[in-house]
Amino acid sequence: MSEKAKRVKKPKSKARKIFEWVVTGILAALFVVSGAAQIDGMVNRKNHYGQMIRFGMGAFIVKTDSMEPEYPVKTAIITKLKSLDDIYAEYTAGETVDVTFINVYSQADELADNPTDPVLTNRVTSGEAYGLVITHRVREIKVRENPVGDESKYVFIVAGINDQGMYSRQGQYQAFTEKELLGQVVVNNRFLGGVFGFISSVWGLLILLLVPAFYLVISSVMDLFKAFKEEPEGAAEGGGAAPAGLEGLSDKDRARLKQEMLEQMLAKKAEERAKAQAAKEETDEQA
Repeated sequence: MSEKAKRVKKPKSKARKIFEWVVTGILAALFVVSGAAQIDGMVNRKNHYGQMIRFGMGAFIVKTDSMEPEYPVKTAIITKLKSLDDIYAEYTAGETVDVTFINVYSQADELADNPTDPVLTNRVTSGEAYGLVITHRVREIKVRENPVGDESKYVFIVAGINDQGMYSRQGQYQAFTEKELLGQVVVNNRFLGGVFGFISSVWGLLILLLVPAFYLVISSVMDLFKAFKEEPEGAAEGGGAAPAGLEGLSDKDRARLKQEMLEQMLAKKAEERAKAQAAKEETDEQA
């Protein structure tokens, strides 16, 4: 018996199959969801000043100290584009409303001036923050009952909670309309910010996507290589199929039984030759 015939191909364990199915399913789901989200974000990007808002949700990382200590630098925030009426209802109910907006300073709206809060005296209307994505707390929402043409119904007056911050010093505030609104903050988490930072890094992308994909590719290649290299299970030396019923035997017992079968076959052939020779001799005598 050849060495190849002695090797028995072991089937994949159930645990390994389940693991591969789970990994494949997760990767497929990630690609489908991320692909659909990316398409949605790109299609609607022009409506959000170039920001990627996917399915009405946005993800941002805090980069300044204007919302400390509640939102430390590197905190991740997730926003949702809610109904403006719902946001206004939360504000009038006395709830804390934190919003994210694009600070383009393009609105010269009279409603943005003279906030009710006397502390807010310095409206930021220009400077290096132009076009910056900012998350601040709503201090007041002014409503225009009968907007005409391009006029906005809502004007949000917002400010940071850290009066020592770069964009939230004592008295500073920003004003914007619903046109610049990117969403209301629904989640903020420092740990999530670290996760986002890791995922966006080269090593994070490598570990979360490439490593599982690489494992599946290598596993498939190895299975194909083994399938081509190994002979069918139980193949006998010389290319003949092993007799049925020998699959569960050890190599030693299998070799012994094959030897006995070979001897029986040779004995049978010798007996047949002897009978043929005897028949021939009898025929010759009769002739």
